[in-house]
Amino acid sequence: VFLLIIASGIPVRVKENYKKSTVDRLSYYTTIPERKEKETLSFFERVILPILRKIAYVVKRISPRGIVESSRHKLEIAGILESVGVDVYLAIKLLFPSGFIFVFILVSVFFNPPLLVNVMLVALIPLSYLFPDLYIRSRISSRQDKIKKALPNALDLLTISVEAGMGFDIALSRVASNIGGPLGEEFNRMLKEMQVGLSRREALRNLSRRTEVMDLDSFVTSIIQADMLGISIGKILRVQASEMRARRRQRAEEEGQKTPVKLVFPLIFCLFPSLLIVIMGPALIRVYGILFGG
Repeated sequence: VFLLIIASGIPVRVKENYKKSTVDRLSYYTTIPERKEKETLSFFERVILPILRKIAYVVKRISPRGIVESSRHKLEIAGILESVGVDVYLAIKLLFPSGFIFVFILVSVFFNPPLLVNVMLVALIPLSYLFPDLYIRSRISSRQDKIKKALPNALDLLTISVEAGMGFDIALSRVASNIGGPLGEEFNRMLKEMQVGLSRREALRNLSRRTEVMDLDSFVTSIIQADMLGISIGKILRVQASEMRARRRQRAEEEGQKTPVKLVFPLIFCLFPSLLIVIMGPALIRVYGILFGG
């Protein structure tokens, strides 16, 4: 009786599972807790984000071809693609000039500003479109500097781990968990891509494309060539670690040599006028007293 009931119920169960989508059937095996149905979305997700997406759609329609991909690439290099998104970025670029136009109209209608203020507001309307780009460039520069500073120590740790007998992937995972920062995030992302199914070469090329750091490009090229030619990765890593330390020392010496040149302008515009006032002030007061009898 038990086997008869099971045999009669299997076709029904299979038919129900077949009606479900592949994602629904695979969700049975997930370990990520699903969002509760009664959980309310935040104000940004309910109101602000849909508005920004509609504005981004308008920007995409009027912008030149390729603007979406270039913006996506810049956000990816800056490390804020997942947190900001292309739609939000494009919407913000449109909102800045619109906001300055609104401020200009408001000031012109309700106040009587001088001509200089009007000229500044009019000039800020087209320039404000570049403000998000300037912020992204500063984020990219800061992130690339952090990667350059952390790379020599990461390669030292990676060399020690590989020569101690660890596999390259396991050693890279250990390095990523220890160093943290942007470089650790990129190493973790590369390992996740390899776990998904990408080959090591493709994951390394994606790592180089996401960062655009010359030192990291050299490291990626060396690892790919060693993998293709069958060279020992430990020797390559040792050479790369020594070269990265030398490059970091050269950059530090270069910044030290630039310091006197950078100090010229603060000395001329800040220190010299103060010294001139202190030295020449009493003499000028005495000459004034002698000439005018005061």
